[in-house]
Amino acid sequence: MSRILSLSPTAILPKPYPYRLHIPGHRVPKHELYLDLSSVAPKGRSSRTPGPIPDGYYDLPPTRADWLPSIREAIANNKDIDAINIYCCTPGEWGPEEDTWKALSGCQPTHLELNASVLEECEYEGLQHVEPAWPLKSVYVQCCGGYGEYEWGGDSVGPKWAKPSFPACYAGVETVVLHYGLDQLYFYPEGGARNLRSLTILENEYLTTFAFTVRYNPRVLQTLRSVTLGGRPVAEPRDWDIEQMKDFFRNSKALERVELALNDQETWMPDSEIDDDDDEEDDDDDDRPADNEHPEDCAQATCSAPPPYLGLSDVLPSSLTSVSFRGPANELMLKDLDSWIRNAKRADWLPNMHTLAFQLDSPNHLVTAALDAAAQRELDAKIKEFFDIISKRAPAVRVVEPRPVKELEYPLEI
Repeated sequence: MSRILSLSPTAILPKPYPYRLHIPGHRVPKHELYLDLSSVAPKGRSSRTPGPIPDGYYDLPPTRADWLPSIREAIANNKDIDAINIYCCTPGEWGPEEDTWKALSGCQPTHLELNASVLEECEYEGLQHVEPAWPLKSVYVQCCGGYGEYEWGGDSVGPKWAKPSFPACYAGVETVVLHYGLDQLYFYPEGGARNLRSLTILENEYLTTFAFTVRYNPRVLQTLRSVTLGGRPVAEPRDWDIEQMKDFFRNSKALERVELALNDQETWMPDSEIDDDDDEEDDDDDDRPADNEHPEDCAQATCSAPPPYLGLSDVLPSSLTSVSFRGPANELMLKDLDSWIRNAKRADWLPNMHTLAFQLDSPNHLVTAALDAAAQRELDAKIKEFFDIISKRAPAVRVVEPRPVKELEYPLEI
C-alpha cells in the first residue's frame, strides 16, 4: 500500500489530493511526497457573488518559517520517495519558487504530478534547479499555459521556430500527460525527446499541443507506442494542426495503441442572439452555460476547416494492435464511414489489430451536419456493416467499448 507524506507551506493542514495519481497502468507509488499549495493560492471571486468584498479577502496566510526545512527533512528521512505531487503549482509568489525546487533535490522520484487546479499556469520551469535531475519516467501536467514560445509562419508553414519547454535532462521521460493545455503547453525538452513511449493530450487545444509535440520531437516516430487525444476543444484546429496529426500517423513506425475522442468546437450563443442577417456573437462569458447545462439555449457551430475526425482510416499505421475511436454522429461521419468500410475490406489494413472500439455517440456541434431520422438509420446500417466485416477478420478482432472520456487522462500501461 502506498504511503503519502503531505506538507503545506502554511499552518493550514494539507487537503487530500482530489484525483488519483496519473501513473501508467493505475500503479501506485511506494511513497508519495505531496505538496499542497492551495492555502497560498490566489483566491477568485465570481462577479455574481453578492455584496462587497470583505476586508482581507485576498490576503494570504503567512508561509511557515520551517517550510523549506520541512521539505529537506522529509526527503532526508524517506529515501523511498518515488512520486512528487504538487497541487496548485502556479507561478508567482504563491507557487513553488527556485528555493522550493532546490529543496526537493536529493530524492529519486520516477513520477511527477503538477496540477494548477483552476489556475491558468503551472510552474514547471523550476525543474532546472533540481540537482541531480530526477530519474523521471512519467509526467502529468494539468494547466492551460506552459513555457513554450514560438513564431507562427502561417497555416501552410506552421511555426517558424519554437522554444524548448522542458530542460534537456528530462528528454528521457517515457510517459507524458498534458491536460487542458493551450498552444504554449507542449512537451519539447531541449534536444528533443529521446524515449517518449506514451503521449496523452486532452481538452482545450489538444490538437495544437499534439502538433507542436510531434513536430519538434522527430524521434517520436520511432518511439511512441501509445497516443491518446481528445476532449472538448476550445478553439477550431488549424489545417496545420490536423495535417501534423495525420502525418504522424502516416509515418509512425512503432505505434501500437491509439485512443481518439475527437469532435468539433462547441460555440455558445443564446437563441435570442441568433439572426441569419447578423453574425455577431454574444461575447458575455457570464451567459455561457457550463457542460451543456442548458443545451436548449445553445446554437451549434458551423464548420470552416476539415474536422479532425475525418479521413483517419486512411492514415492509421499498420503497426497498430489496438484502435479506439469515438466521434460525433453527423452527416460528415455518415459519409466518412464509407472509407472505414472500404478499408476494413482490405486484408492489408491494420493487419496487426486485435482490439477495436468504435462509437459515434458524441454530440454533433455542426448545425449544417445534423442527422434526420432517415440519415440516422443509414448511419446505423453502415456501422453494422463495418462491424460485420470486422467480425470476419482473421485473426479475430475483439470489439470493446471505448474508455469513458474522463478516464482517458489516466494512461494505460505500455
